[in-house]
Amino acid sequence: MIIGISFLLINYICSNASYMSKRNKIPLHSLGNNTLGIEVKQLTEVGEEETSFINHIHRDDHYIFLFHKKGHTHMIIDFKEVEASGRGVFCILPGQVHYGISMKDTLAWFLAVDGALVQEQFRTVFEERSGLLNISLAAAERLETCFFVLRGLCQEPDQLLVTRSMTDVVIGLFAGIFSAAEESRDDAHSRTTIITRQFKGLLKGNFREMKRPSAYAEALNISPSYLNEAVKLTTGLPVSHWIQEEIMMEAKRLLFYTNNTVKQIADDLGFEDHTYFSRVFNRSEGMPPLAFRKNYRK
Repeated sequence: MIIGISFLLINYICSNASYMSKRNKIPLHSLGNNTLGIEVKQLTEVGEEETSFINHIHRDDHYIFLFHKKGHTHMIIDFKEVEASGRGVFCILPGQVHYGISMKDTLAWFLAVDGALVQEQFRTVFEERSGLLNISLAAAERLETCFFVLRGLCQEPDQLLVTRSMTDVVIGLFAGIFSAAEESRDDAHSRTTIITRQFKGLLKGNFREMKRPSAYAEALNISPSYLNEAVKLTTGLPVSHWIQEEIMMEAKRLLFYTNNTVKQIADDLGFEDHTYFSRVFNRSEGMPPLAFRKNYRK
């Protein structure tokens, strides 16, 4: 996927060369104190309000839920190209690096929510699947009605409890759409699938400190062999693969989007020896860290 979209990434870097040259970390966006953990807006084309959404590489410390009603929107999310046309929904998870390429004749709704306000049962759904999904006209109409109501409530400071309840409704609609897509799998509620979801949720926030499968098994109060069997049955790949993939994804983000040294990146990822990190990266990606940076920035 990286090779397929490298020209988009390179064009972006070339047009923002001075910006990139000064960067030693990926910008992290937070919700302002005046949002109370919730921000909702309607996106139409690319006005001044949407420049940060479209033009700047960044990650967020909160969830972003996007309901795309019509038009064409083109984005990059963690090296993957996302093109929304017509009716659809997708979710950007906290920590995912993203930026927009273009919006044409777009009408969409944007909801940013502090992770603390997203119920655990919903977080599990979005961790499992958050990519673009097409939706029916009826689902689109329900979402738009709820977004209109939520936007109005957000403008009334004395309606905080109602606002948060309405936010739960919108998030619940998104979760229902993603769950319905997942339900088509026969094993959606099996024990092994539940364990795999729990493991992946744990992995997202702990990959820097926990690099051994046994650490995750202990945290889940099961044996390493059972954890590995469950994950392999569900995904076709062992626990060690997913741990390494999470680490390598963050490494690639830092190599491409920052100018940090390999040693700094290794330290950030919890490696005591940067030469060992380089060997792990080379084995995983087929090239040393600096070669990856040079190859995808040239």
